[in-house]
Amino acid sequence: MSGPPPDFVRVEALWTGDHFTGPTRLSLVGECLHPTTSSPERPNTHDGSAPSNVLLLGGTVVPSLTDHHTHLGLSDPGALFQGGITHAVDLGWIPSVAAAWLDDSPHRPAIAIAGALLTAPGGYPVNAGWAPPGAAKEVGGPREAREAVRQQVMAGASRIKIALNSDAGETVDNASLSAIVEESHAAGLPVVAHAQGAGQTARALRGGVDQLAHTPFTERLDDDVVAEAVDAGMIWISTLDIHGWGTPTTGYRIAVDNLRRFIARGGHVLYGTDLGNGDLPVGVNARELAAIQEAGLQGVDLIRTIAGTGTGAGPCTGSSTDATAPAPLGPRIAWIPSPPPADPAHLPGWLATARGLHISDLASTDLRQEHP
Repeated sequence: MSGPPPDFVRVEALWTGDHFTGPTRLSLVGECLHPTTSSPERPNTHDGSAPSNVLLLGGTVVPSLTDHHTHLGLSDPGALFQGGITHAVDLGWIPSVAAAWLDDSPHRPAIAIAGALLTAPGGYPVNAGWAPPGAAKEVGGPREAREAVRQQVMAGASRIKIALNSDAGETVDNASLSAIVEESHAAGLPVVAHAQGAGQTARALRGGVDQLAHTPFTERLDDDVVAEAVDAGMIWISTLDIHGWGTPTTGYRIAVDNLRRFIARGGHVLYGTDLGNGDLPVGVNARELAAIQEAGLQGVDLIRTIAGTGTGAGPCTGSSTDATAPAPLGPRIAWIPSPPPADPAHLPGWLATARGLHISDLASTDLRQEHP
């Protein structure tokens, strides 16, 4: 059951992008929450009248929690949202199926897609077992590579993924790699690479790839390669927990070592799990966050790998006429039922208690409301 929406929502803390506030009141306007500077004791609506009700939500609101590497065809997007992930990036599936996820639904994360993985004829993941027919697009040269990029763009892709997995077969040649990067960049899209096998990370870097879908895990990178990746502004998506799912493997130790040196040089890391790959939690993964901590990101820096500030695309973007006002939140938010922990070491477990909420959920009558 649902009732009229509240005018204000009160929480114990709000993530701003660089810190948590104390108790905060947010005004609800349509599908957007606006942080307000009105006194918590004497809240006002926009016309100066008293609000009809205040929702005592409590806990902590984070504008968004994003998993930057998922395969939603191997998981349940609804359960992912219930588990706290408000935004998800699908890095490889059948384009026609993935395109359907772009239709907005209040019961799943906001989804961005890469479409099909671009690969060499017979290359990974054509015969990998997990990828159904159509989830990989085989390209035999630069012309086919450019056409494949255009096809993914037409399907709604907001990034292009390429497989450079020499451990599992042939990879595209350098001319095709250059064509993919050039065509993607011409369309304004970043290129994400699955780099696996000796020399493939360096190859992706020198080919102009923007992001790695995984922290490199098959070889210990030379310090010069790590430094070059940082200097080039390359982003690494973490995906550390796939190496053992809580029981660290050799791949895990290699990846953590590479990531630690990348972080120490100032590299940019994004939280991602490769959801669909083995026994991973469907939602915020505390083990993944703890592994990123192990690699050297703590506190605010850890939170930034997964948490947004409310300034992404959507109906709440730019909805305020005051350029100095905090960014509005919504229509999806992450809610954690307790305030931030005093000990930063507890952040992974705390973040894993998050649940996704759509602003329309705030009218639910099972949530406590205060009527002034």
